[in-house]
Amino acid sequence: MWLSNRRRVGRWIAALCSSILCLLLGAATTARAADVLMTMPFENVSGRAQYHWVGESFAVLLSDLLDTPGLLVIRPDERNLAFERVGVRVTDLLTRATEIRVAEAAGANLILIGTYDIGGEQKDTTIAITARLIDTREGRLVGNVLNFSGLLSDLQEMQGKLAWNILYSRDPALPYSTDQMIRRAKSVPPRAYESFVKGIQTADQKLRENFLQRAIMEYNKESQAGHYAQAIYELGLLNFQQRDFAEALKWFKQLYKDDPHYLEGLFYLGLSAYSTGNVNESAAAFEKLVEPLPLLEVLNNAGAMLVAKGEASRALPILYRAVLANPNDLTLRFNYGYALWRNRNFEEAVPNLRVVTASSPRDGTALYIYAKSLASAGMTAEAGEADQEARRNLSEYAKWEVAPESIPSLARMKFEFNRASLYKIERQHQSVPNVPRAQAVSTQQSLERARQLFEAKNDAEALNELQRLLVADATVAEAHLLRGKIYQRRNEVENAISALTAAVYWNPRLVAAHVALGQLYLVRGDRTRALAHSKQALEIDPEDRDALALKRQIEIGR
Repeated sequence: MWLSNRRRVGRWIAALCSSILCLLLGAATTARAADVLMTMPFENVSGRAQYHWVGESFAVLLSDLLDTPGLLVIRPDERNLAFERVGVRVTDLLTRATEIRVAEAAGANLILIGTYDIGGEQKDTTIAITARLIDTREGRLVGNVLNFSGLLSDLQEMQGKLAWNILYSRDPALPYSTDQMIRRAKSVPPRAYESFVKGIQTADQKLRENFLQRAIMEYNKESQAGHYAQAIYELGLLNFQQRDFAEALKWFKQLYKDDPHYLEGLFYLGLSAYSTGNVNESAAAFEKLVEPLPLLEVLNNAGAMLVAKGEASRALPILYRAVLANPNDLTLRFNYGYALWRNRNFEEAVPNLRVVTASSPRDGTALYIYAKSLASAGMTAEAGEADQEARRNLSEYAKWEVAPESIPSLARMKFEFNRASLYKIERQHQSVPNVPRAQAVSTQQSLERARQLFEAKNDAEALNELQRLLVADATVAEAHLLRGKIYQRRNEVENAISALTAAVYWNPRLVAAHVALGQLYLVRGDRTRALAHSKQALEIDPEDRDALALKRQIEIGR
């Protein structure tokens, strides 16, 4: 007993020391980890319109140069969404109050603003830059006003110096020199850089295409290695928007995993491949996105393309994950019901398709699949009614009845890309300190504290601990699971279902969460959902006692 207690005390002291060490190591970066910076377009005070492009170049380049551990940087396209939310245009001259409103809409607490003046002509054109970093929370200048001047051809070098000065003012122990920052800033040849910045600001699509193609050509001509990923992505997106899917596919396939915009490019690659009839390539693209970018449109499209490939069984867990996240989305419901039908899970297909047909009573395709599912499930009377409605609302009804093999893939795609959610996920990834082991220790310690509080029936403190953990990292499925168990114990059914749904969203193989959801749905009388979670749990672990007990409960109707 004495030895056991001694070991327990030893482990407690070790854990305490580890916690203190993590706090000490992290203290220097904790404050900075909360800093989010947004660069506004700099103002052209010269009035020379041919140089307006320079103003946005600061946001383009500095979003890359300033993106370092301890400082999150808002990209120009993310910043533009904030402008839209506030109701102003990127080209507007803004008051300080409006700039702060835009920053708050983007979640930034630092804004970089500035002006530039152009002088001289042709090769002797000069630029004088003034930049200020503003803390929006206090409305004050951070550090000194920064001034740079020189030839316009040295713009990237001056922007590199500006970036270095901003980072140095925040951390004098900066691990790289001014020269290293300047080399990064000048990694794109000046002419290619100018063409790219002009291209992304040009509203005329033909002119935009010319600028972007010129940027890629100039980059390839002058660079020793690599490729101009930003320009390639923008050119692919432009072709996609113009519905030239074959050309878009060509450009998106040139992006690599570490390139900027790789994830967005992969999404549009999947849609471009789908639009050109290449189901296999489309499915492969969306499957690669499921884990790093689990947006509803990604999950939907990955599942839809797997069904189109004839792999409904692989599509089901992906589509099920999406339906759990948003059970009211009719596209998700249809695709899940369709996949179940294709996988011959007729009884499970019926309630999902019923939701679709109840909301869209003239959806002939959904009615047709619904009728077939009802018939195969032995629900003859309902099947006849649904079949009559399908006959009235589906122009292909007779053709499909005569030649079922002519029925095409009916899975439905989502074409809208939720950029706001993408940026939120990127923020979460970027906010993770560059010490994954220390963070993992901290997360596990927080989870363990919450578990101890839960076992001691101190629910309020356990929930507070879990809330702190989830604010730091919303993707911890075990934290959502524990919250769900607390709410389940307190008989707060809706809160429990919400928390447990989040748990299986972030970890679809979390058996305990599926079992708990099944129990809650069974208590509510929703046998269909209870059965779905029971089957999901047993597919993951056929020997799990709680999952087997739930299955028996459902079978005897208790």
